Amino acid sequence: MVHVGIGSVSIRLRHEATMAAVETRSEKNSSPIFWRFVWGWMQSIPRAAILSLVGPLILLLVGYLGWRYYGAKALDSTFYAVKPENIHMTNTPAWLKTDIVREVFEGSNLGRMSLLDDQTAAVIARAFDAHPWIRKTYRVQKMAGGQILVNVEYRNPIAMVHCETDSSEVSDGGAKESFLPIDAEGVLLPTKDFAQADIPNYMLIYARNIRASDHRRVGTPLGDSQVAEAVLLARELLPLREETNVVALYVYPTRSSGKAKWMLELATRGGPRIIWGSAPGLEARDEPSLPWKIKRLREITSQRELWSQPEFDLSHPADSSTEPKPPAKLSRRL
Repeated sequence: MVHVGIGSVSIRLRHEATMAAVETRSEKNSSPIFWRFVWGWMQSIPRAAILSLVGPLILLLVGYLGWRYYGAKALDSTFYAVKPENIHMTNTPAWLKTDIVREVFEGSNLGRMSLLDDQTAAVIARAFDAHPWIRKTYRVQKMAGGQILVNVEYRNPIAMVHCETDSSEVSDGGAKESFLPIDAEGVLLPTKDFAQADIPNYMLIYARNIRASDHRRVGTPLGDSQVAEAVLLARELLPLREETNVVALYVYPTRSSGKAKWMLELATRGGPRIIWGSAPGLEARDEPSLPWKIKRLREITSQRELWSQPEFDLSHPADSSTEPKPPAKLSRRL
């Protein structure tokens, strides 16, 4: 019984191997037959018909590639490009002489931007933020017809910092005074937007060792501690300038032990010299507060008998007119 079972198994295995070999040969033989059939079918098609199919396919491919790399860009630049004449700024001050849109457009790559790009508004906002006259860009809104509305906050000039004359700037006609315009944060503004006639319209700050040649980066803080403390007072006195007739602010080294490094002094038009003391927020422990000083300054300017005094010292609580001293020498342009 065992011998018969082994023989049956061997016969079955030989049969299965034979069938597998036959299937393999049939698969190998069927492949050439299929390709011969395809080749024969293609040869049966007239050449004119083949050309009528290949020609449009080539034209379609060339048209797609041309549109993909040239046509779309041309259409985009024609109808959806960012153009300077389509950019409008809100609340532009009447005194601002600079064409900010033109300067921003020339100093950036906004001309390459498309209105269809989701990042266009953010790129425009960053470009305007970089301009020295812009303090902050709040919103960039894309309007119909390719118009763009930019809502910004401008830097307002509040003071002019007097600069010492360099030897290279002295001509045969004598030394020429120069001033650097700054805003309420002490940021240097473009001097090209101011004429000599504009200087008396602002608070003048006289400090030591300030030269225009050392400060050429507009849109950045002036970087001088004298000016930084003077600006703290200049912006507090800005609303009171016409009422108090304050025309200039002088900065001297302080002798007090407070946080302030400099002592401030006010010069008035036709009135007394006023020793202010420390900058607001940097007062010494025994120094009067800012509200008290402002109240006292208003009293001095409103009362004729006080206005006729030569000097007042507001840095001490016991404020009284001191012995006469020579008034501060003001600029010839005041």
